[in-house]
Amino acid sequence: SGDSPFPPLYGKTLVSIQDVITAQQSSTQQTTNTNNNDPKVIFIDASWYHRPDPTTNQFRNPSTEYTQGPRLPSARYIDIDSVATTHELFPQDNPNNLPHMFPPPSLFGVAMDACNIRNEDHVVIYAKRGAVFTPRMWFLFVSMGHDENRVHLMQGSLEDYIVEVGESGGVEVHSLADGGGSEEGEIYYEEEYMEYFDDGVLDVKRLYNAYSKLTPRYKVSVSQARHVCDKEEVLDAINSNLKSMESNSNDDDDDNDNDTIILDTRGSSFAKGHMPSAIHLPYAQLVDPNNSLILKPTSEIKQMLDDRGVDYLNPNKKLILTCGSGVSVCHGYLALKQLGREMSNENTRIYDGSWTEWREYPDLPKPGIISITFVEWSGLDIEGPVHLKPIQSALVRTQQCSLEEPPHPQPIMHGGSRVGRAAVRA
Repeated sequence: SGDSPFPPLYGKTLVSIQDVITAQQSSTQQTTNTNNNDPKVIFIDASWYHRPDPTTNQFRNPSTEYTQGPRLPSARYIDIDSVATTHELFPQDNPNNLPHMFPPPSLFGVAMDACNIRNEDHVVIYAKRGAVFTPRMWFLFVSMGHDENRVHLMQGSLEDYIVEVGESGGVEVHSLADGGGSEEGEIYYEEEYMEYFDDGVLDVKRLYNAYSKLTPRYKVSVSQARHVCDKEEVLDAINSNLKSMESNSNDDDDDNDNDTIILDTRGSSFAKGHMPSAIHLPYAQLVDPNNSLILKPTSEIKQMLDDRGVDYLNPNKKLILTCGSGVSVCHGYLALKQLGREMSNENTRIYDGSWTEWREYPDLPKPGIISITFVEWSGLDIEGPVHLKPIQSALVRTQQCSLEEPPHPQPIMHGGSRVGRAAVRA
């Protein structure tokens, strides 16, 4: 466990509620004492909602819920829409006002200082029931170079934690409401940053304007977010795939995989438009159907990727992940890590702007639904998308296929592998 005083946590990406309770009970002084330079366990409330609550049809306000409590002891609230490359703070870097773009390291470092989070601290990320996207907060810390052995995702919700703590007689939860913020240990930030908090919620814009010229105490070890790419890199990958498919169109060998595999983690919106050669890997299918804050067993995730023909264990195969706006995509990255993929900054990338950016550029390729005639078929029961040279995409089902002989058949690609030949029907 290195020099970490918290062996139940060290080196684990996914941690159980009992892991958290054990580490917390062994380090009460360290988690609440702002003057202690020893590593601490820091809780991050990463609750964030992209849809209205199904019971009320109203959007929940995660910062208000954080303030009102309950929440884990001395928990910080970090908003992915604020600790970001916002158009307001960085108009040249985000001219199109895209949402929750990954922040520059300077902003992240300043935010860590204000939240009294140090490089050696263990960060435990959790959310309330109804939230889904805690992997996005986990990846934020990973992309900024925080020691991955010290960044953890609690499996289960705050409500699950409360139940288990009650059963084990563990540490209580806290609230800032009704003056609760004055409780000993609840003011986790240092006095110099007090004016930048409102009921425990950080005003990132005012903080950055005041501290952007200073060197943060928190040392960000990267010059820009790691494992994050832009639309130009995605377009290069698509063009490279096109060239590879063209060169292999008359090759009967099986070794004609795409140079880069693109995984899209959106839900039903994938069918309305996506990038050429993208493989659909819905984020909702990666989590427990009864608890969206628990990742499925690796055996089930492995089967999903195997079914799609994704060569995820090959470190020489580049993977680019995309989604709607750069949030659910982190479920895919997390799944790959849990499956044992050897990650590098070069071989596994997340497209920050994702479909929200891609769809706004008319010159970027966006395949539609086309009719095709099959002439050869591997026998696999595939339900689209499949891909045809020149990297067009067709949403098809096998029962729609014909065996009519076309003049110029083209390879059918699925999951980076050739599964047959086809021709586009005029």
